[in-house]
Amino acid sequence: MAKVNSEDIKQFLSRIESRAFHVPTRHEDMSALRRLLALVIQETGTFASSSKCMNAIDEQFISLNEPRVARLYEVQDALEAKKIGNAEHKALLIQEYLRRVFGMQNHLDLDWLFDSSSERRQTLLDAIDCVPTHASFVLDVDSIDEEDEDYEGLPISPSVKRFFGRMGWLPANPKESDVRELLDPIVKGKDFLPMFITISVAAEMLPVSKPKKCAKADALGAIFKKRKSLGDDELVDLLDSVGYEYSPMNTGFGNKKKATKKKVAKKKAAKKTATKK
Repeated sequence: MAKVNSEDIKQFLSRIESRAFHVPTRHEDMSALRRLLALVIQETGTFASSSKCMNAIDEQFISLNEPRVARLYEVQDALEAKKIGNAEHKALLIQEYLRRVFGMQNHLDLDWLFDSSSERRQTLLDAIDCVPTHASFVLDVDSIDEEDEDYEGLPISPSVKRFFGRMGWLPANPKESDVRELLDPIVKGKDFLPMFITISVAAEMLPVSKPKKCAKADALGAIFKKRKSLGDDELVDLLDSVGYEYSPMNTGFGNKKKATKKKVAKKKAAKKTATKK
């Protein structure tokens, strides 16, 4: 097994990173209900577009219970008044989320999420059903208490440990300390949340039980191997094959660059022909 370093892994993550993963850290006064609603509205788009929807809801309704019991067109009108696109779909999402939360608990308080285990949070997210994949990992970070005596850093889930082994970066069933040694230099500063979400989402693509031949692991392995040269189109095809629903944000690789060079060459040839005439 060839030795892999943190920079190699960061280059791979940068190829599959999405703008959706650039979620701002949670303000301490923001409730879990609002935080999760913002992520539900975001889906696989940008968090900025989600924030615009949240502001529109706040201007029209006194509390989040009001859009829950409102008629659909009232929520849609509030979004359309702020020129928010796809307003009917987003209004449906808002009501579906709020009604499911209320239906499961008979109230809308979700702040217990910040004190619960990752597994218990995931049970709720699965029940709500309209929550995007990356929301689970945003809440994992939101729930970190650095003053806790057991705090060791960003959470290393079983799926991330499994991922490091199946990608060949570490032996099978790696130690958490070995995973941290490779991951910690990547998840720091302004990159800590996007990089943490990227590796977590990618890890979720692999099945829990290792099949004899894993096409998904092979596809992700191919991206890692050709991370510096893989063309945009081939990258998207490979990500589609593993069920990765997010669009990569760093483009301009492979064939697109070559096409640009050819166009420039044609322009130069045209200029020379014109000069001869």
